Amino acid sequence: MSIKQIIWNTSFTQAFQCRLPILSAPMADVSGGLLAAEVTKAGGLGMIAAGHFQYVDQLEAEIGIFKDRMRSETVRSASKETGSHHSDLAIGFIGFSSLATPSGWVNYEHILRKYRPKAVQFFAPAIIAQQGGPSNVQLAHEHGVKFIAQVGSINEAKEAIQHKVDAIICQGSEAGGHGLRRELGNSTMALASQTSKMTNIPVLAAGGVVNGKHIASFLCVCDGVSMGTRYWACKESLGNEQLQNELAKDNSCDDVIRTAVFDQIHNELSTFQWPHPYNSTAALRNQTAEEWDGKSSKELQYAIDNTRLLEEYQVSREMSDANVVPVLAGEGVGEINSIEGASEITLKLEGEAIDTLDRLRSLYA
Repeated sequence: MSIKQIIWNTSFTQAFQCRLPILSAPMADVSGGLLAAEVTKAGGLGMIAAGHFQYVDQLEAEIGIFKDRMRSETVRSASKETGSHHSDLAIGFIGFSSLATPSGWVNYEHILRKYRPKAVQFFAPAIIAQQGGPSNVQLAHEHGVKFIAQVGSINEAKEAIQHKVDAIICQGSEAGGHGLRRELGNSTMALASQTSKMTNIPVLAAGGVVNGKHIASFLCVCDGVSMGTRYWACKESLGNEQLQNELAKDNSCDDVIRTAVFDQIHNELSTFQWPHPYNSTAALRNQTAEEWDGKSSKELQYAIDNTRLLEEYQVSREMSDANVVPVLAGEGVGEINSIEGASEITLKLEGEAIDTLDRLRSLYA
């Protein structure tokens, strides 16, 4: 595998002043300051997850870790020298919960004003209007912060374009974690390709991307990639180690299912209830998915209301029992076989992508 590094010239790397066309997805309870810093140091755009944005102090603590890590050593130039006033900080928010209350908007503007991140990302939904005030996109732009919208359909992409976002992440149905319900979603390649045809805004592909070959493939139709599962399986991840180790076992794309079952159960136990059409989770198949995915939501709700299902599920969650609770994963998980450092992963991805492009050049005279 090649170990050389290059300056990648895509509309994404130009707009976001990063060397690599790689974004590490802001996964709630997984993507903290250390992970984001390691990806950023390697040349990508590393994102911290604000998640539901319930505890501002926790987000600020991760921002502090990110800044300390970036200052702790002399970082080789991973970003282009542009004289930008921005930091390399990037933060992702879950839309329906983060800005559900007036205090959420106040806290969002506090983060924008105090830290002036390079970029923010929103998902579920990406675009949120504020009654009597600017949208989440406009508010970011007022503070000189770039806005990334994650979408799962062409209609959502059109809305993002209308709101003049700075980049669009096209999350296909192959992606892990939350996304559009499977009857509404699209394949990553088709969604990214068709969105790219509609706009000059940088478009990133998300879903099933875990190695450099995948990156090279998607660069044929868009401007970069957003990667979740591959960085969930890294040493700097904040995620549960017991569940994380399941990602590096002998899996394949056959072992991943997108289902509403886990959300229906979790919505009974959690402060935040994932709304339609985002109440769909891609995870490794397990006993819970196999038992309930083929049954109706009414049958599952009856069991929730009339049996010990929730009580037993809660016990399994406390034990991190992967046979019962979801191990979030995209369909690319079958090509993950180790838990490595985020910086090492990022540079390996680059080498694989370079080797793939070199191989492609050799296929024609």
